[in-house]
Parts: sequence; structure tokens; C-alpha cells
Amino acid sequence: MNVAGVKTRAGVVETVDAGSGEIAVLLLHGNSGHKAVFARQIEALSPRYRVVAPDLMGHGRSEDARDPARDYTLAGHAAYLAELVSVLQLGPVVLVGTSLGGHIALELAAQLPEARGLMLVGAPPFAKSADSMGGAWLPGPAIQLSGKAQFSDADVETFVAAHSISEPKLLAELRGAVRRADGRSRETVVGALLAEDAADQRALVAGLDLPVAVVNGEADEAVNLGFIEAAPYRRLWRGQPFRIAGAGHMPQLSHPDAFNALLAAFVADCGASAAAE
Repeated sequence: MNVAGVKTRAGVVETVDAGSGEIAVLLLHGNSGHKAVFARQIEALSPRYRVVAPDLMGHGRSEDARDPARDYTLAGHAAYLAELVSVLQLGPVVLVGTSLGGHIALELAAQLPEARGLMLVGAPPFAKSADSMGGAWLPGPAIQLSGKAQFSDADVETFVAAHSISEPKLLAELRGAVRRADGRSRETVVGALLAEDAADQRALVAGLDLPVAVVNGEADEAVNLGFIEAAPYRRLWRGQPFRIAGAGHMPQLSHPDAFNALLAAFVADCGASAAAE
């Protein structure tokens, strides 16, 4: 496993790069998280595939963005990650994004010729309207805090608790990640969702000619599962969305075995299709 900084126009992105294979897997974490939330997925997939997990700009061990107004939008995150894919020469790649990482992965998939599949986790594709955004997420502490720049100690605890993680070590790591995150990232990405140049994510999934796996925690209290599952996916993997019983907003962390089984099956299907090209 190699951990290194990758230089992009937005700044240096610290990235875990493990394993090898004919297809790569790019794992993108959520708002105020870090790449360590994918430790179990890296362990499970790297014996067979190349697995890359970056800290988003302003998160974890990556630098804060050089131009926050540009680089902390969904399009901005997607732009420097496209650079990362190129610099690392990933080749055919499956994109996996949880929460914010899912929204970024969707925008990246729409512009990345190397993309062979997309897994969305806790990431409702919303149309570019206030009504659609209002239906995408459920009211609650995580959503209320998602665009707040400065977190108090109480905010940190509230935000972490909303992710339904019970293991003390994982809670401590997530708490540290939330404290480290550049608050401008939260404020900018949420504030720009309805900007004039922002993408309509409902339209993106309708036009995306890639298999899209939709995987969510059955007990996710942050997103509207019905809204997610009703999106007009052009190529929904296996013709159905999947819910992981007992899991909340971070199923890859709270229920890794169930999550990894779906992830491994999806990557295998995408790899088989890529090999047949």
C-alpha cells in the first residue's frame, strides 16, 4: 500500500493507492470525512483490483484548497479528481462515492472517459430546484450542519452522532476528521448547489451510459430513500436499488461485510464489461 501526495491545480491530495488489476476502484468519502472510512473496502478489494482512496481537498491529510470558491464546489472537486485519475494513470475505473463523495463521483463519471461504473451511497441525485433539494434529504442535525462553516464542539458531536457509528475507535477517528475539515468546504459546496453553473444531477443519471449501483443504509436518517430510488437512472445495476438492513448513512463503515459483498459484485460486473470492450 502506497500513501502519497498527488499534485493537482487545487493543491496536494493525499491518496492511498493499493493493489493492482485490470480495473481500478476510486473511493470518495463524504462531507467532513476522510479516506480512512474505506479501510475495510481497501482491505477487501486490493488483492484483486487497484484501489485508490483520496482525502478530498480540505479534508484529512490533503491540503486546503488553493481557491476555495472554485475547488470546493461539486464541479471543482470533480475537476481535480479528474487530474488525479490522469496523473495516477488509473485506466478503466469504477467510481464509488458516499454522501458528498457520491455527488462528486456522479459529476466525475459524467466527464471521465475511463469511468466504467458508478456506485452511489447516501447520495440523492437532485434536480436543480429548491423543491427537488427539499425532497432529497430528510430534516435532521446532519443536514442542518452540512453547510455550516464553523463547528462548535457541540456541533462536532452532533454531526458525528448522526452517522450512527457505535464502535468507539471509529467514532474517535470520525470525530478527528470532522474537526480537521476546512469549514469553507462545507459552506461552499452547499451554497453552490443551485448556482447558475451547477449541474442538474437528476439529468446526469438519466443520461449516464454506465451501470449505476444504488446502495443505501436501510436506516439512513439523512436522505430520502424513496427519492433516491425513484431517480431516472439510465442503467440501474441489476435493475434495482439495494438497502443494507440496520445500516445508517455510512454502511461501508457500520456494516462492511454486507456492503463489501455488493461492492465486490458490482466491480466484478463492471470489470467483466470492461474486459469485453
